[in-house]
Amino acid sequence: MWWIVALSVLGCLLVLYLDGRRNEVAVWRDWELLLTPKGERAYEELAERVQDELAVADLTLEHACQARQLGSTREALELLDAGYGMIAGFAPDMRTLLANLAAFSRMVSAMAPLPPLQPKDYRVAGVWRWAQLDRALHHFLVSTAERFRLRVYVLGRAFQTALQFMVRSRERAGLPASGDAAWSGFKDAQSDFRALSLASLQSFRALLTSVGAAPRERVAYPVPDNWTM
Repeated sequence: MWWIVALSVLGCLLVLYLDGRRNEVAVWRDWELLLTPKGERAYEELAERVQDELAVADLTLEHACQARQLGSTREALELLDAGYGMIAGFAPDMRTLLANLAAFSRMVSAMAPLPPLQPKDYRVAGVWRWAQLDRALHHFLVSTAERFRLRVYVLGRAFQTALQFMVRSRERAGLPASGDAAWSGFKDAQSDFRALSLASLQSFRALLTSVGAAPRERVAYPVPDNWTM
């Protein structure tokens, strides 16, 4: 009898997966048309600020790598610390944004669909596993709201994982016997941080689109206090 139950469960999961996949593709384009001009401006303003933060951190890391290649180890590590400081200061804002997205998603009547996170976009093993979890569970959740909240939860945890890996890589980079592995690890973590930030912006846009679909609902834009629109 157990195998009958197992086949029934697998059959139900397969139905959920196929139904979710079909619905997601069918309605995605329609939802994109519902983003209001005000929502578009809010998204563009936040996206510009996030991109500026990421660009400065990337430039700092590039200069640190150049200093290391020239043999200026002390300067390289100082620049690495500066880059990490920017990321560490920026990370809480991103995690606050994601927490707000989860809370605000409960205030809209219908949530715009989003694709699952793509593990291939991430380099750090721990971050890759979080993306793999989101991808594995995405199509087995019935509603787009449940998928959205899973996504922002996973992104928040992945941010924490990337930051912790960055800290460990920085510690190894400062050791006399450290090689390219520590620096490569730091680069990978920063690359993942960028990818996670862009995925978070995509989630923000989806929520703005959902708010635009219900104009009678008074929902403030869910950005951190220091990012007041």
